[in-house]
Amino acid sequence: MSPQSSPPTRVTLRGISRRFNAVQALRPLDLGLSGGEIHALCGENGAGKSTLISILGGVIRPDSGSIEFNDTEVRFHSPADALAAGVAVIYQELNLVEPFTVAENLALGHEPRSGIRLDRRAIRSRARELLAELGFDIDPGAEVGSLSVGQRQQVEIARAIGRRARILILDEPTAALSRAEAERLFLLLRDLRARGLAILYVSHHLDEVFALADRITVLRDGSRVGTWPTRELTLPGVVAHMVGQAVDVRPAAPRSIAAEPSLRVLSASGGSFRDVTFDLHPGEVLGLTGLAGSGHEELAAVLFGARPLASGQFVWRGREFRPRHPRQARAAGLAYVPPDRRRQGLLPSRSITANLALASLETLSTLGWIRPGLRGKLASEWCRQFEVAASSPSQGVLTLSGGNQQKVLLARWAALGPSLFLLNEPTRGIDVKTREAIHRWIDDLAAAGCSVLLTSSDAQEIVRLASRCVVFRSGRIATELPRASLREQTLIEAMMADPVAPTRAHS
Repeated sequence: MSPQSSPPTRVTLRGISRRFNAVQALRPLDLGLSGGEIHALCGENGAGKSTLISILGGVIRPDSGSIEFNDTEVRFHSPADALAAGVAVIYQELNLVEPFTVAENLALGHEPRSGIRLDRRAIRSRARELLAELGFDIDPGAEVGSLSVGQRQQVEIARAIGRRARILILDEPTAALSRAEAERLFLLLRDLRARGLAILYVSHHLDEVFALADRITVLRDGSRVGTWPTRELTLPGVVAHMVGQAVDVRPAAPRSIAAEPSLRVLSASGGSFRDVTFDLHPGEVLGLTGLAGSGHEELAAVLFGARPLASGQFVWRGREFRPRHPRQARAAGLAYVPPDRRRQGLLPSRSITANLALASLETLSTLGWIRPGLRGKLASEWCRQFEVAASSPSQGVLTLSGGNQQKVLLARWAALGPSLFLLNEPTRGIDVKTREAIHRWIDDLAAAGCSVLLTSSDAQEIVRLASRCVVFRSGRIATELPRASLREQTLIEAMMADPVAPTRAHS
């Protein structure tokens, strides 16, 4: 299923620009991609990366400039045009048909037929072959809507590779993957590079960029700051180019953790997790992690009443707690930030104000009527506190960068002053500067005595923030690591260890 070896492709962008109303998303810039290389594109949220790859992917057209493939100018009027030319894009926001099976999604638009009928046997066989080649343990017959975020992203990757692309563009491809899954992807990308593909790799994870990329291009405020061979750069240097200054990344401050737990999870089972028991204390950031599909991703949603608890017990502030709807959890002082802000968190067609005030409508209403003045005041105040980069709170939420969308989601719950924050992948797809701002906010929550349950597939994030970490494997708690044992390598070993063998914390 992998692309066959072919002559290297050269892609040249000349003077590409794009404006959206008053926002100059891209200023005239040049960029070159070459077959047989991995070219990283770095920049903060809002730097112009998404606009650039949307132009290459045929989603939008540039206001000026040209795109050349092997010295021949091409024009894309649709994603189908780009795909026909050999450009495959895996966007940060996944683009799958959830009621369809994995096999049907992989074949979509290229379905084999037997006469006038779809050849479903061939569809399943090709899907099984492709998934096996990539090392993805996914049932081709499973509905995509039933998969975890990480598994859905694997399906996107498989579909792009299966289309035999000559130019592969990946936007935050490891955001939903475990470290083991990411390593498999890296091996695949290196193999595709050796076959002559031009690969544009967009990621906020600079350790990945330095491990993979041959060249790095940095964008800032819609302009190209520069392009360099990776060997000529350092990680702090790239960050400085991205933000125009050095970013002060500080370790978590020592925390004062209350002796009595605020939350007790006792033999809880639901979704794909089973017989889970742990305590969470005021002033503590408890990390939950594991490989994709290990069960840790679902626990926060069950605690918030978004999914049912099958058995076991939750005890919140000394009383049994079994929310059957998010409204009950919110009334009890819980807040939940889901892993997929576009699909699960935001109202995509509404303004910043509407999104930010959503959880506070009861306090902003009189006799069932929302008071616009109070709602506007709340939105303005929390946009200011979270430094949301927008012209005004009336701006559409989807016009914001991913990092600013996430700030709106966090501010929505912070405005309520909850006692327990359930944060599921809070910095997925976020740039370095915004990521550190969110990390400091989480530090402040713990310092103020809040309890924080942090679900993250990012080992660096767990090490940076967690007071201790619970590691899941196959739906159960495999081990618990105290703060003194939290190191990236230790976490990775704990996630990947043989489920039969006990995992011991490293001293």
